[in-house]
This record gives sequence, C-alpha cells and structure tokens, in this order.
Amino acid sequence: MSEPLTSEPDLPKPEIPVESNLVCESWQQMVQAVMGLVLLVVALAMFHYYAPVMVVGTQPDDLQKQVHQLTQQVEELEQEHAMPAVVLNRYRNSIGYIYGVYQVGFGNQRPVIRARVSGTGFLVGDGLLATNRHVAEPWYGDSEAEALIRRGASATLESLVVFFPGSPTPVGLSKAAVS
Repeated sequence: MSEPLTSEPDLPKPEIPVESNLVCESWQQMVQAVMGLVLLVVALAMFHYYAPVMVVGTQPDDLQKQVHQLTQQVEELEQEHAMPAVVLNRYRNSIGYIYGVYQVGFGNQRPVIRARVSGTGFLVGDGLLATNRHVAEPWYGDSEAEALIRRGASATLESLVVFFPGSPTPVGLSKAAVS
C-alpha cells in the first residue's frame, strides 16, 4: 500500500511593507533622473565640441564667396607656378648660348687684354637677339679695361657667335645697339 502524501502546512508569506516599496521607487526615480541629467550634459558637450562653428556675423553666402575667392587665388597661383615651364618649353629653341672673344689695346700693338666672354641671349625679332650688356660689351664694368680705354685704348669684339639648341652651326653676331 502506498502512503498518502502529506503536504506541508501552508506557511504564511512574508509581506513587504508598503513604505519600503515607496522608498525603492523613490531611489529608482532619483537614479533615473540623475542618469538623464548626465546624458543631457554629455549630449550638450558633444554638440558644443563637434557642431560646425559659425563665424559671428558671417552668413553662409559670405562663407561661400570667401571659399570661391580662395579657390580662384589657388588656381592663379598654380598657373603662375607652371608659367616658367610653359615659357621655357614654348621658347626653348629661341634661347641661345653666346660665346665670344674681345680685346682691349692700343693701335698696332699687341692687345693688353684679350679674353673670352660667354652668356645667353634670346631671339626677340627677325634676326635680332637680346642679351646682357656684360656679354655685348664685356669690357664695360672691368676696371682694368676701362682704365686702358681712358688712356686711349680701344675695345673690340674679335668674334661673337650664338649656338641654338639642335643646331651645331654657330650664328655670327654683330652689335646693333646697347642700352
């Protein structure tokens, strides 16, 4: 035979006082309020540090105009930077190397000074080459040559030629004008 199961006697359930529930709810609401306030402060701080900064008194149209002007200035600077290369590539064959020999001396005597001169020049017209004065008149600014000229010596170019890129044959030069 089986024995009947007995159940434990019903024990009274403990009751939580109502006052204790109110305290828990109050603490929970306070913690939620503090957390909400902290989140609000963090959101404001992020907005302050990461929001786009507007210049005081500057409207978006003014900013767009400034950006446009700066863009134009950058483009102009880039063009100016590229200009020497463009000019050199375009006129490369009109720039020549000048080589010559000059002398300073008296009449039928052996020259007191005989020296070489070199420099560059560039075509400025049909058969016209521009160069520096120290190439066209190499004795100019030379104190020894100028002293001899003041005493009556004469200065002359024995030869003056120009070599252009791609051409092995020099072209003879004669002085047209000095300025």
